[in-house]
Amino acid sequence: MGVWYASARPGRAFFIGQNPVARRTGPDDAGKHKMEVMADLPVMLRVHGRRCVVVGGGAVALRRASALLAAGGDVTVIAPEVDPRIVQLPVRVERRAYAAGDLVNCLLVVAATDDPSVNERIGRDASAAGALVNRSDAPDRGDLQVPAHRQAGPVTLAVHTGGISAAAAVTIVDQLLDALDPDWPRLLELAAPWREQVQRTVTDADDRQRRLRALTGATTMRMLKERGAEAARAHCRAVAEGRTMAGDGTENAATP
Repeated sequence: MGVWYASARPGRAFFIGQNPVARRTGPDDAGKHKMEVMADLPVMLRVHGRRCVVVGGGAVALRRASALLAAGGDVTVIAPEVDPRIVQLPVRVERRAYAAGDLVNCLLVVAATDDPSVNERIGRDASAAGALVNRSDAPDRGDLQVPAHRQAGPVTLAVHTGGISAAAAVTIVDQLLDALDPDWPRLLELAAPWREQVQRTVTDADDRQRRLRALTGATTMRMLKERGAEAARAHCRAVAEGRTMAGDGTENAATP
């Protein structure tokens, strides 16, 4: 699953969100220009096993194709000339110009050519085909933008600056990654199987939510830090089974 910002262009048959754009408005009373930032809807887009087309063969196409592959996409790259590094990826490469019909059964297309008119045509074709489009030359004219993102186990950190500065987004997300408690990925990984058990076996909605919160709550984190993974795992099991654990790791009476 990849991290993308979703939006909808006028005339689309579906709506995912509003495109992130920072607009400079007129000066205020103090003579300073104001920035009006439209709200984004950050989403995790599941592309695993879905057909994704990258039109273009340069550096941007390489980055987008790599990101889509990392998310499990079925990627085709179309361009007359292709960066040799793209050829080394497990993608289908078609060395030719973009043509009508290339977006059939496509979930997502990346328009990454150096010709704005071709990218515009790709955008129109994507609308007609019901495919989402990411435009490298004019991000605000597409459906999706790719935020700067980093992965730490099951944790995804993503930063978008409303189109103001991609470099700043990279700096910020790296700062967030440096500040992330390294025990969070560990806690989430050990809690994951017990979460599945709670989802599968607990029918009462309130009780289910209580147990799910407890799986990754302060007590579990404290046990992980102070007593180690086995103690935290035992606590998760007790929570999933409707029991509670005392602060010293011993089991309390069963929860009704």
